[in-house]
Amino acid sequence: MKKKQKEAGFLFLLDGDFTFVLRSIDNFLKQDGNESKQLDISKWEQHKDIKLPTLIITEYEVLLKYPTGRDELYNMCIEQDARLVIIGDSDGLKEVEKVTSKALIAEEIIRPVNAKETSSNLVELLNQTRLIAKRRKILVVDDSPIFLRTAMGWLDPHYNVSICPSAATALQKIDAFAPDLILLDYEMPACSGDKFLEMLRSDDDTKDIPVIFLTSKNDQGTVSKVLSMKPQGYILKTQTKDNILKNISDFFKSVT
Repeated sequence: MKKKQKEAGFLFLLDGDFTFVLRSIDNFLKQDGNESKQLDISKWEQHKDIKLPTLIITEYEVLLKYPTGRDELYNMCIEQDARLVIIGDSDGLKEVEKVTSKALIAEEIIRPVNAKETSSNLVELLNQTRLIAKRRKILVVDDSPIFLRTAMGWLDPHYNVSICPSAATALQKIDAFAPDLILLDYEMPACSGDKFLEMLRSDDDTKDIPVIFLTSKNDQGTVSKVLSMKPQGYILKTQTKDNILKNISDFFKSVT
């Protein structure tokens, strides 16, 4: 009987071939029995349909050099719940943060790099990420990058969180992520929250997914419109972190 190949937990994002640092990390990972994949971003068109492992390891120069591949990779990370581990100096890492969401970065590693120590830390990070995957799943759909980063920071210690910047992106990842709850911005361009909820409710596969609306307005007209859609609730974005977390916790207690 053919032995089943161990699933890769790491992907090295390369510009052509391995640099010395990335190859050294990969060698230490393999010595400890870990599997990895490689993707050459300079040949992005050949690889853009790849199934991403949990962690993507790269150096900041690669992301800055290939903006098209980088942006498509970011979208894939959102859809497949993969995270980036980026190696570089402080200035380079700051440049990368300007062109991506902090929520997609699992770890930043400052040069110089101790490859053996880094590989050990990556294995620990992978195990932690996989444990998080067993938590309650919350999908946050909002067109504001600032709110997505804030929500990720608040929710990530307690839940398995995935973020989407639009309804279209959320529709693409719902099947794979299978959320226990969707936190949905009521006011979004292109496809508003109420239209998105209508689409969910019209599909047998998604009609029973709980939805709590997010809104920054608490006037009677807005609240009435929100409640008319019969969501599982609504949360004012202006509430404190503790109140928002309590609302979500209370919801999950009510359905257990």
